[in-house]
Amino acid sequence: MDDERIERQGITRRAALKAGAVGALGLWLPFSPKALAAAAQDRAVPQLTRKAIRALARQLKGTVLVRGDAGFNDSSEPFNRRFDHIKPQVVAQVANEKDVVKCVQWAREHDVPPVARGGGHSYAGYSTNKGLVIDLGAMNSVDVDAAEGTAVVGGAALNADALAATKGGEWLLPGGTCLGVAYGGLTLGGGIGFNTHWAGLSSDHLVSSRIVTADGRRLTISAKEHPDLFWACRGGAGGNFGINTSFDFQLQKVPVQTVSFYRFDYRGADAAAAMLAAFDELCEYAPPEFNADSAAQAAPVGSGGPREAIDAFSKGQYLGPMDELRQLVRPVQEAAPTTKVQFETYTFWDMQQFFATVEQPRHSWGDISRYAQGRLPDHVYGRIAELIAECPTRSEDSNGSFWSLGWVGGNVVNSVGRRETAYVHRNVTTMLRATPDWAEDASPQEANGLQSWARDVIDLVRPHTPNESYQNFPNRGIEDWQEQYYGENYPRLRDVKTKYDPRNVFRNPQSIRPRKRRRKK
Repeated sequence: MDDERIERQGITRRAALKAGAVGALGLWLPFSPKALAAAAQDRAVPQLTRKAIRALARQLKGTVLVRGDAGFNDSSEPFNRRFDHIKPQVVAQVANEKDVVKCVQWAREHDVPPVARGGGHSYAGYSTNKGLVIDLGAMNSVDVDAAEGTAVVGGAALNADALAATKGGEWLLPGGTCLGVAYGGLTLGGGIGFNTHWAGLSSDHLVSSRIVTADGRRLTISAKEHPDLFWACRGGAGGNFGINTSFDFQLQKVPVQTVSFYRFDYRGADAAAAMLAAFDELCEYAPPEFNADSAAQAAPVGSGGPREAIDAFSKGQYLGPMDELRQLVRPVQEAAPTTKVQFETYTFWDMQQFFATVEQPRHSWGDISRYAQGRLPDHVYGRIAELIAECPTRSEDSNGSFWSLGWVGGNVVNSVGRRETAYVHRNVTTMLRATPDWAEDASPQEANGLQSWARDVIDLVRPHTPNESYQNFPNRGIEDWQEQYYGENYPRLRDVKTKYDPRNVFRNPQSIRPRKRRRKK
């Protein structure tokens, strides 16, 4: 690694302050003083020297990159573009677990925070930082043992990798909805997707994991080995306790050969409100074999005005015969006039490929989620529809939408207790999510307006829902994230953090903090 390449990573203090000011316009303005203070703490990262970077490069089998190098952006930029202003000083494209150990030890020596990057899809931009990004991209293997029904998954293996390794076989690894998301981050935060209602969370299938801890140890964690850390890694979210380099899963047997599918489309505020209410009521009693979601989105306004310019739908799969599905979803279909009705039968694996979301171009978003324990009052759904009609920006690329993800609850997920793993959200029926998206060329006013709109939506549902939000959909504006993400499990998570990372090596604005050490008298 030559000096010219290393020189390019340096930026002046004035440039850093300027970048921070620009970021504030598009990111921090809507946030509270408490959230701003956490962000300020995260920004205090020492400037690395060329000598230090050269020392890291000499230790690794993989490649060290600085700004200006080919591959630097691809290995460090977050999928959520609103955090593009957060750039690391160094990226280490590690080749193996030994490289990860060297990176963690080096980061501790130079007092810079390390962060692991698998797919880069952290909603709050926590797969990058201003110190060292450890790119696990080369560690993406998926090895399936069909005889035992198990799989060993690399720390950066994606949903796409797991689907390719299992498709057509008799075993499924329950995963997420986006092909580009890494199984590591997915599993560490719980792991929900289109099969959760019948197959359970990704983290509930975790048997063991390899992890590099803050002191550079390489541990195998399971119910028998370091059980406290294993408990924390099933829902405690990534970026808290170490860098997980591989995961061992017990796979789920594919129960049927064919799957029944439905989709209903609607138009307008009244139809959206009625559909959402009927769908959430269905989620209260739907059997595990039913996995579905619903949404309503603000569309460009036409001649019918803003209340008419709302596109809504409900869709899902049923692991059973079509006549049973038709009977099950009839209340949703009849809740309001439909613009389109679709019933289809697919093979099980064609259905999984159908649901897999193809990677979209990088964009900006600011989702906020709330778990629900049942149907909300009718007037709340009506007001949600009105807020969608009032969405301040509603182009094809910049708009607001409201989702009900009906896969997150049910008897299978609830068969595990709230304290049995770090994932606490067990006694729920659905997840409600306000989703503001905006284009790259959107103004700060548009971005802030959409984020404010999302908070208004969540404020509306807040009194009717438990104070719980999905830790894999983090939002930096949530002040009481400790309670919303982890509930009654947070004190125990702090104990685990204090034991395995007492110096808070792995940190971000919403990471679990170790307990303060008592001074000896």
